[in-house]
Amino acid sequence: PNTHALSDSDGFTLVLFDNPTIPSLWHHQDKILTVKFIQLLMMWGIAIAATVVAGISAVDYDVVVYGSSPAGIAAATAAGQLGMNVALFEPLKMIGGMGAAGNLALNDGGNGAEHTGLAKVFMMLNGEAYNLSSPVSHPESFVAEATFYKMLASANVTAIKLDCHITAATSVKSGSISKVESISVSCASDPITATVFIDASYDGDIMVAVGDVEYTAGREAVSTYNESYAGARTPGFSGVGGPQHIDALRDDGTILKYVSNLTNLAPPGEADDALMAFQHRMCISADSDRIPWPKPDGYNPDDFLLMQRVLDATGNAAAFTRMPPSSLPGYPGPKKKYCLCCGITVAASDQPTLNSGWANASWERKQEIIADHTYFELGTFYYLANDPKVPESVRTQFSSYGLCSDEFQAFGHMPPQLYIRISNRLVGDFILTQNNIGNPRNKSDSIAVGDWSFDEHMTGKYAVPVGGGKFEVQLEGNFWPSIGKGGNWYDVPYHAIVPKKGTGANLLVPVCLSASAVAYSSTRIENMFMSVGSAAGVAAKQVVDGAVSTVQDVNVTLVQNILTTVFSQRIHGPPGSGPVGPTPQYYNVSGAGSADWNGQYVPSKGTYGGYASTTCSTCMLYSYGGVWRLAHSELFYVDGQESSLPTLTGWTVANGTAPAPTLTRGPL
Repeated sequence: PNTHALSDSDGFTLVLFDNPTIPSLWHHQDKILTVKFIQLLMMWGIAIAATVVAGISAVDYDVVVYGSSPAGIAAATAAGQLGMNVALFEPLKMIGGMGAAGNLALNDGGNGAEHTGLAKVFMMLNGEAYNLSSPVSHPESFVAEATFYKMLASANVTAIKLDCHITAATSVKSGSISKVESISVSCASDPITATVFIDASYDGDIMVAVGDVEYTAGREAVSTYNESYAGARTPGFSGVGGPQHIDALRDDGTILKYVSNLTNLAPPGEADDALMAFQHRMCISADSDRIPWPKPDGYNPDDFLLMQRVLDATGNAAAFTRMPPSSLPGYPGPKKKYCLCCGITVAASDQPTLNSGWANASWERKQEIIADHTYFELGTFYYLANDPKVPESVRTQFSSYGLCSDEFQAFGHMPPQLYIRISNRLVGDFILTQNNIGNPRNKSDSIAVGDWSFDEHMTGKYAVPVGGGKFEVQLEGNFWPSIGKGGNWYDVPYHAIVPKKGTGANLLVPVCLSASAVAYSSTRIENMFMSVGSAAGVAAKQVVDGAVSTVQDVNVTLVQNILTTVFSQRIHGPPGSGPVGPTPQYYNVSGAGSADWNGQYVPSKGTYGGYASTTCSTCMLYSYGGVWRLAHSELFYVDGQESSLPTLTGWTVANGTAPAPTLTRGPL
């Protein structure tokens, strides 16, 4: 009596008993099949008595995505479009990670390899926001935020929780296999359960908290994977711009603020816990409605003595940042908006001494580290615009800029997302390294294409003894060689986003993926993260549907088929959006108002491909988002139309001096 026998269209029969003391088939299934059974019951339209389901441990969601980085947005969107019940948890009060809350969007990426799939959707939706039919890779941040919400809504992802950081995670073991059972978050009183967890955070928060998934942080030793760029490096001036031999000591003999004691550095080639520099990619405005540089709390002008010594040596502040900084690639609006970035100088806006201890820090300690970055950045701008010791020309220059008044208004006009260029990293059964990331370039289980050089920002700034009791400021850690001959593209394998077999059976890690610190200096690009995140969302379906029991057992061929046919994502290199057929042996540029850009350009093997000037070491002619440009870190001139090859006329002025150039091309 009280027996329910149900059959589906495939002839599968499920027998359930109302009496919970009878061991029914239901009670012998894991959570994955339980969800499937519940879906079957809903399809049949049969209401089962509460006594039947009393022993069932149903999950809250099919998929929980933690971290709304571009990878997290893509993972949630892909999973939602495939019919899964998805929740997205974001530690900050704004979604988008570096794609919106960090003011970077999809600024970085190779020539066409990574502008694909949902990343291309993001760019096209940005274009629509500006009434364009062409892609915009770096829109204003409030546009990027709105675009991400559109993508989530189109995939029926409505469970979006902001200001909600992880506080704990638990795992459960069945035989020799463990999986994530639940996560606890600051915005919910009860633990959150799911069939699959996708950790798309920049620190691998679930991966770290669950306790039995192997991960690492910092730099491996050269000997770990036989990587020539691994480990601590000898300080010096290799690749360093700006002034050199700046005194590292105050008059009382103590080390300047923002400079470290050399005794803190490991021996060359040895492992350490150092991370390349973080920073806020601040939105900087030259418009009349800009916000004047605010004086940060606790401001002390003596903290910026290193900056003053650079000013004394050079008479300008270019070592901190050019003004204006980098433009927003593809931004078609009228506002004079810029994005702060980087630099490899002793006084750059990158500050490597501030993120010490970040990877294993508590949530509370991380907020202090973020505040330290904010103080350094705002304090430097305020100093340069206001301190009487700063040359008047520099004060005038920096006073003509400020914070963007229409960006990040709830956060004091500062991006809430700190650019965490590297943190904790998964250690899986497969690990990307300096040696195998591009050798072979094509990989059979590829789910995405990366296209960026090794790109390690400075990791240390040290007081180095130079004799006679003197110490000077030297940099350590930076390198940016190509992946190899033939460019910087490479396939990204599926098994780089799954934990070692037997652990994390329902955990996918598309951001803090399995890579050495050297390899991660290339993989850390948001364009590629969107492709890898999409693959994580697609792979989750096989586990949710019960086709496989672990993420390690996912049929990668099926994932690849869905990525290419449903999401139009490129999964194998080489990049496919570059010129087709024979290309010119060189281009001649003439007539540019900024004379350095005139001259001959020959094929380049650098990060951006395209053509390199034979007379200007930083001048490049290359395609970005289908549009050719004359640029280095700053955009000078732009081709007036999208084309597989540069057009010869119709160029426009960006940050260069008028007039725009014309081109002639050499033989094919």
